[in-house]
Order: sequence, then C-alpha cells, then structure tokens
Amino acid sequence: MQLIRNILISAKIKKELKERIVQFLKIAKKHNLCFKQSKSHFDAEEIPILGVAVRQGKVQIENNKVKAIKE
Repeated sequence: MQLIRNILISAKIKKELKERIVQFLKIAKKHNLCFKQSKSHFDAEEIPILGVAVRQGKVQIENNKVKAIKE
C-alpha cells in the first residue's frame, strides 16, 4: 500500500463535493491507496496548505507566516 499526502478536493456546493469525494475514494481503493485517518479532514471551512490558508474560495498567506516575515 502507498500512503498519500496533501490531497485537496474542492467544489462550490456540498452535493458536488460529496460526489467528488466518493468518486476519488473509489479510485483510491481500486489502486490500493491508503490515508491516515488522523490526518483526514472532511467538510473543512479553512485548509492550511503550503504556507497559505484556503477559505471561502480565497487564498491568503497564513497570519503566522506574515508575522515571521515582518520580524
């Protein structure tokens, strides 16, 4: 089995998101991919990834990263 990291599935509406997640999990199962349950998050309002925060369709630099740059 192979451990996968940093998969982000997005959609504009919850129904579409659910469909995409189900489709993705079917493909992952077919290819024997596994995921750490403790690191899996569903229906998140904000996602920190690669030093930025994605929320409500916008990408912003995380506040702690901005603070580190100013210092």
